Amino acid sequence: MERTVPTPDTATLPAMVDEHATRRTENIGTGLIVAATGVSVVGVLAFQALGSRTLGAEAFAPIAVLWTLMFLVFTVLQLPAEQHLTRALVVTRSGPDISRVRRDTLFAYAVALTIGVLFVSVNLSRFFEDDGRYIAVTAAIMVSRSLMSTVRGTVAGHRRFAAYAGTIAAEATTMLVLGILAAAFDAPAIVFAAVMAISPLASLVVNPFSKVEGPDIEGHLAAQPGSFLAWLIVATAASQVIIAGGPIAVSFVGGSAAAVSIFFTSFALLRGPVTSAYNLVARVLPDFTEIAQSSDPKRLWAWAPRLTLGGAVLAVLGAIGAGLFLQPIVSAIYGPSFAPPDLAAALGGAGVGLGLGALFATQMYSASAKGSWLAAAWAIGLVMSILTLVVAPLEPIDLVSLAFVVGEGTGLLMLGIAMPALITRRERRVRRVAT
Repeated sequence: MERTVPTPDTATLPAMVDEHATRRTENIGTGLIVAATGVSVVGVLAFQALGSRTLGAEAFAPIAVLWTLMFLVFTVLQLPAEQHLTRALVVTRSGPDISRVRRDTLFAYAVALTIGVLFVSVNLSRFFEDDGRYIAVTAAIMVSRSLMSTVRGTVAGHRRFAAYAGTIAAEATTMLVLGILAAAFDAPAIVFAAVMAISPLASLVVNPFSKVEGPDIEGHLAAQPGSFLAWLIVATAASQVIIAGGPIAVSFVGGSAAAVSIFFTSFALLRGPVTSAYNLVARVLPDFTEIAQSSDPKRLWAWAPRLTLGGAVLAVLGAIGAGLFLQPIVSAIYGPSFAPPDLAAALGGAGVGLGLGALFATQMYSASAKGSWLAAAWAIGLVMSILTLVVAPLEPIDLVSLAFVVGEGTGLLMLGIAMPALITRRERRVRRVAT
C-alpha cells in the first residue's frame, strides 16, 4: 500500500517558517553567548593577572576588595533587577507594566550606588589606604554596571541573544585592552579600579533600546507582583554573601591582607564557571518563564531533581579537579605567593559545583515568581554558613572555604529537594480544595 505523507496546510506554512527561523536565530544566539562567555573569562582573568603582577599581593588588596564589592552588589541588586526586567518583557509589552518594572529596577540601582559608596567610605582606612578617590571610582562603577544591567535585561527580554553576547564580549575586551595599557605604564591600583568603571559602558555598542517589532501583550504581569524583585534581592543577597563574600570574611576572621588577596585570586578562578553561568541564565530564564506561564506549569518542577543531581556530580568533580590543579594554575597566573592551601582548594572546587546546581535551580523560582520561597531557602543556607564560621576550628582561608561549601550545599538541597516537595504538595492541596 502506498504510504501517504501528510502535507501541512498552506496557511500554516508561513508560521512554521517563521518559527523555524526564530529557533535557528536563538540557537545561534545561544552559541554566541557561550563563545562570548569564554572571551569574558579570558579577559577577566588576564585583567586580574595584570593587576596582581603589576601591583603585588599587598598593593592588589584594594582591587581584590573592590572587585568583591562590585561582584556582590551586581549579583545581589543589579542582576536581580536585570532578571526582573527580562521576565517582565517575556510576559508583557504593556507600556504601564514595563514602566513600573523599570521604576523598580531604578530603585535597586539607587540602593546599589548607596551601598557601594557607603562601604568604601566606612572602610577607606581598612582597605583603601585612605585614598578618597576610591569613593568616586566606586560610584562610577555602580552607575556604569547599572546601565549595563538595563542593557542586558532589555535585550534578553526581547530574546536578542546575539546582542546579549555582544554586551559580554564588549565589556571584557574593553577591560582587557585598558588593563594592558595600565600595566604597560605601571599604573597604581586606582587606575585599575577606574578601568573597572569604564568597561561596562561598552555594552551600549549593541544598540539595546532600538524598537522591537511585535504585538503588545497586555495584562500578564499579575504573576509578577511588585514584591517579586524585593524577595529576589533578599534571596540573592543571602546566596551571594556565601559565594562572593569570602575575601571580606577572611579579613574579619583574622586573616591578613595577603590572606585576603590569596583567597580572592583563588576563588576568582573557582567562581569562573559560576560567573560564566550567569550569562547562560539569560538564555534559560525566558524559557523557564514560558513554561511557568503555560497550561502545564508542573513541568518546571521536573527540573528540580535533575539540577540537584547535576550539582552533586559537579561538586565531586570540582573537588578533585581543584585539589589537583588549582595551586599550579594560581601560581602560574598570579604568582606563587597567591597559591591557596590544599584543603581550601578542594573545598572551593566542591562548593563551585554545588553553586552551579543551585544557580540553575534558582531560575525555577524566578520564572514562577516564587521569590519568598527562594529567599527562605538561601536564608537557611546563609545561617548554616555563618554557623560554620563560628564553630569550625580552622585557619581563616580554610574556614571560609568550608563555610562556602556548607552554604552552597544547604542552598542546593533546599532549592532542589525540600522546597519543590513543599510547593507541589501545596499546589495539590489547592487543586483539591478548588474541585
